[in-house]
Amino acid sequence: MKSTIDTARLARNGETIRGDLSVARLPRLASLLATTDGQLDWCARGWREQRPEGGHDDFLELSFSATVHPACVRCLEPVAVAACDRRRYRLVDTEAEAERLDPQDDEYDVLAGGPRFDLEALIEDEAIFALPPMPRHDDCVAVAGDEAATAERGPEKPFAALQRLRRGPPAADDETTS
Repeated sequence: MKSTIDTARLARNGETIRGDLSVARLPRLASLLATTDGQLDWCARGWREQRPEGGHDDFLELSFSATVHPACVRCLEPVAVAACDRRRYRLVDTEAEAERLDPQDDEYDVLAGGPRFDLEALIEDEAIFALPPMPRHDDCVAVAGDEAATAERGPEKPFAALQRLRRGPPAADDETTS
């Protein structure tokens, strides 16, 4: 895949382009994963809508899907995670215009397009956003003693830790009050 596209041509012609990227080719995404196995399949579609008062607006829809392997937060072994999304963007001419219009547009994210738009960087950004914040195996055992200790004493009350901090370090014979 070539990394850059002409967003105006894509929108003007109503083109759809598809491809795949090796996860290893996306360095920022790869740095968040336990392994760089797999590929990300993507599709980008452009279109143009005429304004009633004249002129037009250009749009881009990006969809992608992949199975990636971040580290499990409990055991640190790779865990297979589906990363997929579909995003729609309104394309404008400049970054300043995109910053000005983005908060006003609830339906679309606003991006600065152009004849050398880096589609690969956008795909990588969106794939990173699609990663789960705390990936873990469904059957992964918690850190040794963690669940047993919680079951033994019951769930900690929300402000118990704050109360302990205010009192200072506990004495050897002190019991935690809940």
